Amino acid sequence: MANEVTTAAGSAGELVAAEIVSRLVIDAAYSEAVMPGLVRLADISDVSTLTVEFPKWPLLTAADLTEGTDASNSAVNTTSLSVTADEAGLMITVTDMLLEGSGIGGLEPYAAELGKALANKIDTDILAEVADFTSTVGATGVDMTEANFLSAIYSLESASASGPYVAVLHPIQVHDLRVDLSAATGAIWGGPSAPAADLGAFASLYGVDIFKSTNCASVNANADRQGVMMPAGNQSGLAYVLKTAANTEFQRDASLRATEIVVTAIYGDECVNTAANGGVSIITDHE
Repeated sequence: MANEVTTAAGSAGELVAAEIVSRLVIDAAYSEAVMPGLVRLADISDVSTLTVEFPKWPLLTAADLTEGTDASNSAVNTTSLSVTADEAGLMITVTDMLLEGSGIGGLEPYAAELGKALANKIDTDILAEVADFTSTVGATGVDMTEANFLSAIYSLESASASGPYVAVLHPIQVHDLRVDLSAATGAIWGGPSAPAADLGAFASLYGVDIFKSTNCASVNANADRQGVMMPAGNQSGLAYVLKTAANTEFQRDASLRATEIVVTAIYGDECVNTAANGGVSIITDHE
């Protein structure tokens, strides 16, 4: 009896292998990516479009009224910004010798690396949009300080940005902030010295959750790193449009005696609210 499931190109075995690798890639991408869960998300995976319109409401102002006098009409003219999803991806080639020696299980580390690469691409693209924010704290060539962090909070609060806030900082910015806080002799901690556990974990400061990412943009001719503080979720000025998550396909290269693994995703990203209530860029010294 002929085998019903084989490893030949286009066979059920190849499709199963591709599905297994695809799930591993998606799991790795979701676990590694920082930004999609922090910004405004539009999932258009079930919609026949690649473009999302993000409306921006005008600031309305109330006024005193006079009894017996009609109130004047306030025009509500919304504007919008379009974000279009497009493709990103990568390909690796796995030889027959490797597959013969390790089987499908041997693809797991490759799938994980593909997922990480895709996650880094997504985070890098979203974080590059931080440059569009009109409000900035910090100074070029100067280490990040507690004062920078507090200034970012104040910029958001004074612009009536909705909380809670999150900060995404490069590891060098987190390091410099730790150093500055440790030298503050515990003034903000209510004790004689800053608790080592708090400085080490550094998950939250002044009610702002902090995330580290090496994908924070290098700016000013690589003199500085560009972090961000912003409202979390739907109030964020950064938007991520998801059309398709990681999609994995195999392509056989018989003459090379190898199989190409192609991973693609379709997404878009943009700064849809550049004002201070959308977010504040934090520019401080590069490592």
